[in-house]
Amino acid sequence: HGHQILVDGCFNGDPHPGNILLLGVEEGKPQLGLIDYGQVKVLTKEERLLFCKMIIALADDDKGQICNLLKEAGYVSKKMDSEIMYKFARVAYDEDNEELTEGKHIQLFMDQLHAEDPVEHLPQQYIMASRVSILLRGLGHAVHQSRSVAKAWKPIAEKALKDEEGR
Repeated sequence: HGHQILVDGCFNGDPHPGNILLLGVEEGKPQLGLIDYGQVKVLTKEERLLFCKMIIALADDDKGQICNLLKEAGYVSKKMDSEIMYKFARVAYDEDNEELTEGKHIQLFMDQLHAEDPVEHLPQQYIMASRVSILLRGLGHAVHQSRSVAKAWKPIAEKALKDEEGR
């Protein structure tokens, strides 16, 4: 999914377990099968490259850059509180763990962030990317394998930016 979002700019926004199949096991040639592309999102080149930068900033835990990129993407909140913006980006696009969410369920934590600094405008172009990140992390949590999506996708984002510079 990282490749779809960061390189192709066209991705399936619904990667839940029912849409992921393991094929060819009986034949000894296992392959991943991705089905149900009813929620496809297409990013422009500019949106895709901005999201590559966001993934790298998240992987590097660069709070200032994360906030700057959120603003560039169109995020607006009442107070524009940088700590709330940072936490929003972490949970929306990267990871959720008990330390980050203060032991709260992800939805309750996001509601708390909104109560502290109400969001006035979300970057619509990245809502489905957030959904993908959250669904994939949910799969990881189900098998007790928490992951940072940004750290997993950082090499893809770096390569996509490098390839774009070479054009």
